[in-house]
Amino acid sequence: MIDKRTFVKRFALWTALAAAAVILIIGLCFGRVIEGSLFGEVAKWVVMGAVIIGILEGFVYFLAPLIWHFYIERRDKTP
Repeated sequence: MIDKRTFVKRFALWTALAAAAVILIIGLCFGRVIEGSLFGEVAKWVVMGAVIIGILEGFVYFLAPLIWHFYIERRDKTP
């Protein structure tokens, strides 16, 4: 049986990895060079990705315990 803390950590990790992969794919496929240098452009995408992942992690730490309660905890308590 998985405990709530481990579930939330794993859920947060996989959410961050999925969001980073999506941001990378969008940046590579649809990114335009707007900044004056390549460093500025890459730094912009890194900061933007970190902000988006941070917002998603805030939602994850709120929603993951609810998901754990309604799906895993109830499943494990059923005789």
